Amino acid sequence: MRSLARQAADCLAESRPSVQLVFLLRFLAGSLLGVAAGPAQHGNVAVVGVGWMCCTMAIYLFNGVADREEDIANASTRPIASGRLPVRSAVVVVGTLTTTGLLCAFSAGTGSGLLAVAYLLVGYAYSGPPFPLKRTYYTCTGAGLGLGLTTYAAGFLAGGRRPDVSLVIFAGAMTLWMACVGGIAKEFSDVEGDRVAGRRTWPMVLGDTRARWLLAVVAGGISAGLTVVALLYSAQLIWCAVTVLLGAFGVTVAGLRATPGQDRSSRRTPYRAFMVTQLAAHLVLAVSL
Repeated sequence: MRSLARQAADCLAESRPSVQLVFLLRFLAGSLLGVAAGPAQHGNVAVVGVGWMCCTMAIYLFNGVADREEDIANASTRPIASGRLPVRSAVVVVGTLTTTGLLCAFSAGTGSGLLAVAYLLVGYAYSGPPFPLKRTYYTCTGAGLGLGLTTYAAGFLAGGRRPDVSLVIFAGAMTLWMACVGGIAKEFSDVEGDRVAGRRTWPMVLGDTRARWLLAVVAGGISAGLTVVALLYSAQLIWCAVTVLLGAFGVTVAGLRATPGQDRSSRRTPYRAFMVTQLAAHLVLAVSL
């Protein structure tokens, strides 16, 4: 029993709880924004939300299995790379989570179920054969866009809502933030392992210095664009836009300081700033609504 509890804790750690929280907040943002198309469907939101979290955990746990070689090269302390969580056990949990997630999603309707299928396919294609989308910077960014958009779409569909301008603006901006800013920021700390795995990431293609400047430009552009569009079309998103502006400044400063000579923890600071900004923007949205 104790061993099962330990393995469950290791599976949760491997699936990165902070990432799970962000995806849950994306889903809830989709269920809160938009125009009500009928009575609120709290039951559907709860059931599909549980299913969506199962699917998200399955995707990231599968990613941990697929990334084992490069995680070891990066001296990662995650459960699979460190040997605490056997690969066979992780695969069994991936299958269980996938099945549970799909059952929950389809129980709320065909639309939610098909979105969950698409979400899982993109998530598994990111890490799995024959051509892992994580291998090149442009397919990696495309996968991020797909995962983000399907999550917001699942949220508003489960809540029985229709998209309005606020949902389109927020979901669009934060999906770009995830795919573009996150897609660059997460690569600075993993160059050694990515090289072992034969990946072509932004720092490897552009060089470290130009990749850091690209991160600054992309973060600034997305945050400025969100601010302008919010001012013009959606006053309820103003504080979210301010939060992302502040986050973009933090990402830029952290990115410009993340030089190759630093230890892995220091080079991961841009990614942490990116993650904090995501969390803060979604929490501010919840409070403002």
